[in-house]
Amino acid sequence: MALATIDDINIHLPRDKIEVDTADYGPFQLDAERVVRGMLAGYYSSVTLASWSDPETTPGLIRAVVGRLVAAFYYRQRYSEDSLDDPLFAQNKYNEAMELLRGILDGTVVLEEVTDDVGADHLTINDFWPNDTTDPPKFTMGMNL
Repeated sequence: MALATIDDINIHLPRDKIEVDTADYGPFQLDAERVVRGMLAGYYSSVTLASWSDPETTPGLIRAVVGRLVAAFYYRQRYSEDSLDDPLFAQNKYNEAMELLRGILDGTVVLEEVTDDVGADHLTINDFWPNDTTDPPKFTMGMNL
């Protein structure tokens, strides 16, 4: 299940050096999707995140984030075998993607296509039982039974 198209990825790669084709980007796409969904899981409802099943149903900004992540992962793998250091280009693309995700989480970047009540399904301590609203505990850790 891809969240970004090949064009969404290749736009972030230097065309004179490297391009992604359909045969070799699947694992990077899956990894990028896990990063995005994992970071946004507590912020948008699971229904909203599940609705992003392909590039047509995925918000443009998320496609841009996934494109940057896949480009960073792909570029890093292709060029890191030539050096002991990670390529700066790949690190910069990764940093851009993570900055966009952090912007979504802190509210400075808005996904205009998403009408979800942001943060509506956050769990609190009162969603678990027993909690502070229940009677005092009948057993404690220090008790010898």
